[in-house]
Amino acid sequence: MEQSLLFHFCTLHIIDLDIQQSLYTALETDEATSYSMKAYLVTYLFSAFGAQLVTAFSLPPSSSHFNKDLNKSVSQLQKAVASSLLSLSILTSPLSIQLDNNHGQGIHDNISSFTSRHNFQIVKQEAIAAPLNENQQFVSDVWFSVSAQFFDPTFNGMGEDGWRQQKLTAIQKVVETGPDDEDQLLVKQAIDEMLQTLNDPYTRFLDKEKFETLTTYAKGSNTVGRAGIGVQLLLEPRNNAVLVVSVAENGPAAKAGIQRGDYIIEIDGESLDSASAEIVAAKCKGEAGTKVNIQIRRPKEDGDFANASTKEFSISRAAVQVNPVKTSTFTSSRTERKVGLLTIPAFTVETQGQVIDGMRKLLNEENVQVLAIDLRGNVGGYMPAGIDTSKLFLAGGRRIVAEVNKGGQATAYYSDGVGAETSVPLYILVDGKTASASEIFSGALQDNRRAILVGSKTFGKGRIQNVQSIGNGCGVAVTRARYVTPLGKDVHGIGITPNKEVNCKQSQSAAMCLSDII
Repeated sequence: MEQSLLFHFCTLHIIDLDIQQSLYTALETDEATSYSMKAYLVTYLFSAFGAQLVTAFSLPPSSSHFNKDLNKSVSQLQKAVASSLLSLSILTSPLSIQLDNNHGQGIHDNISSFTSRHNFQIVKQEAIAAPLNENQQFVSDVWFSVSAQFFDPTFNGMGEDGWRQQKLTAIQKVVETGPDDEDQLLVKQAIDEMLQTLNDPYTRFLDKEKFETLTTYAKGSNTVGRAGIGVQLLLEPRNNAVLVVSVAENGPAAKAGIQRGDYIIEIDGESLDSASAEIVAAKCKGEAGTKVNIQIRRPKEDGDFANASTKEFSISRAAVQVNPVKTSTFTSSRTERKVGLLTIPAFTVETQGQVIDGMRKLLNEENVQVLAIDLRGNVGGYMPAGIDTSKLFLAGGRRIVAEVNKGGQATAYYSDGVGAETSVPLYILVDGKTASASEIFSGALQDNRRAILVGSKTFGKGRIQNVQSIGNGCGVAVTRARYVTPLGKDVHGIGITPNKEVNCKQSQSAAMCLSDII
């Protein structure tokens, strides 16, 4: 009798806390024949380290309908395959397998119920987890810190299980690492790759230099520990290069000839391709009096990186305050009113006090009739400073901003009206590099109809980060919330549209941009 063998391959998904998936393969003869041969191979892939293999194999005795040669061949096949698969399962799995002697009787064709068949039992052995080494524990600490704060409860759509798997993957990558520098680079790489799965560029690991740079930046000075060159930097996504957005007056960079709008592309012979603004800032710092060699690209047109010229500078580092609020005056060409201008390069813990001093000078000494604030190139900084400075221009009880956490809970911030200047007309000059705390400030005054925004659409950074120390001098920046303006607008990736849109280049003064409008 002619026999035919049919091969059936199918996948069975098992829902279990530990088991992620299983693969079931069956080999059987045509049901019309008087002889059937079934082989079951079950492979369990566990979410812990490695894979574990379990095999159950059963063949019925030979049928009298076949000749002796076929009986002999089948018998040899039984022994060979069964012993091979059983040996493989014993060698590779911590599971014990018990087979009965009924030669496969009771094995059903329904693949969804094979775990309840009586011809074998699977007994899971308890596995003893190896203790984490120091680097693995460090990776785990970063993961827990991010998990507790990250604003997106879905973890970029991965879910809690998917995000937990990213931790296990990162821990595996550093299982054989130690304290030497080369291994520490592997640890950093594993953490970076883990955090990149969140698809949030603002949630990132901060090594010692980056952590010091960020905390120093928030304090409004670069005089802590080491000196710098007096520039404020921004990673510009359009060109993926670090842009100089402000230069401290009379600072080392200004004296050397570096200008706002320059791109820093090399420091001390080291290319800065794909480097963040924090890395570039850290490399600019050093002991006071030491030299740093900087190569820049200077666009002929605003932002035209491709046609920029290249220049090199040798700059002596010095202690300099990067972010002071500056005041000046000009007369409107349209109304001939005297305008007092406040230029805020960044929001720091010192900004509110500096703005108060500047307003007193402009209103009481200069007797200005209009106030203007230049926020072009202000990439943000310290969020509470943006909120507190907003209070200086709003009557009491006005909403400034609301931050929304991972649970959807909103925390709103309101003005108190104490000492606020609410009567003098106010204009705010913004551009595509006005971001973060600057957008909180601008959005609050625009939505409350306290100020008229002039310029081009802002950057669109509507996420709030928390910078936390995690030991070894390192830290982690985590996006803990999103913010919405008083009217409920989420500006992230969108920006704020000014009331009056004008093309005001970085090379133009604020007076030139505002004189025909105020």
